[in-house]
Amino acid sequence: MKQRKNSRYKISTTVLFLFPSLLVLCLFVFYPIIDAFRLSLFEWNNPARDPVFVGMENYKNLFMDDRFLNSLKVTLTYTVGVTFISIILGLIIANLLNNKNLPFRNFFRGLFFLPTVTPTVVAAMVWIIIFNPTYGFVNILLRNVMDMPPNWFSDPHWALPTIMLLGIWRRVGFTIIIYLAALQNIPNDYYEISKMDGANAFQSFLYVTIPQMIPTTLMLITLGFIDSFLVFDQVLITTRGGPSSTTEVVSLFLYTDAFTLFKMGKGAAISVIIFVIILVITLIQWRLVGFGSYEDIS
Repeated sequence: MKQRKNSRYKISTTVLFLFPSLLVLCLFVFYPIIDAFRLSLFEWNNPARDPVFVGMENYKNLFMDDRFLNSLKVTLTYTVGVTFISIILGLIIANLLNNKNLPFRNFFRGLFFLPTVTPTVVAAMVWIIIFNPTYGFVNILLRNVMDMPPNWFSDPHWALPTIMLLGIWRRVGFTIIIYLAALQNIPNDYYEISKMDGANAFQSFLYVTIPQMIPTTLMLITLGFIDSFLVFDQVLITTRGGPSSTTEVVSLFLYTDAFTLFKMGKGAAISVIIFVIILVITLIQWRLVGFGSYEDIS
């Protein structure tokens, strides 16, 4: 009887302490998600009028909308490019910074991490100044080798790569820190054995470091996809989706339709699609990596 009373007391105490957090989650996370699903089934283009139920019509219209499909394509291009390039650069730089004989090692670590903690608005404004066609640092250098350097944010061929470069610059510092933490967990015996087998530094990196980094890389791919798929503010500040929608990511498309054109039902449908895509990416991570554990990797 005493054990039952103690267990009931523990359960009630746990529920009591968890209730404030659960209440906040229900009000600000679960309810908005459910309400977005509900609103996506309505047409609501005028806040002064009641929503009209249209079922799946918003979803049908979206997947027949060339502009929406283009925004998905742009977002996917940005996501794949930024994620994989930042991972490749991050692993190489982290391996170099892991060298104990490197002078000013901690200084370089902080320097590479600085863009990650820089506010996106500030980073985007700096990018606009650096790539300014008239007085930007990049074009000043390029004028020594070419007569007409690109107008980076106005050229349809260069606008998206320039924004992707900004995303890589901001992402690679986080990737380096995660890889540096993972590199500390590789037993030094692995490298000693590879040396005894005649492997040079590059071969040790290829056959020892990279295989040991697979779980971390899978996690970084998932986080990179989620973070990059939600890119918004740096595109809004630099190009506003132009020129000719070549940089219009899906989050900017949602913002324009929902909060500029007041197509709330359509905007809710877009948010549901984004939610489903991110949910699928997260489930894939859980399947490959597990719930925060790397022990499930075979």
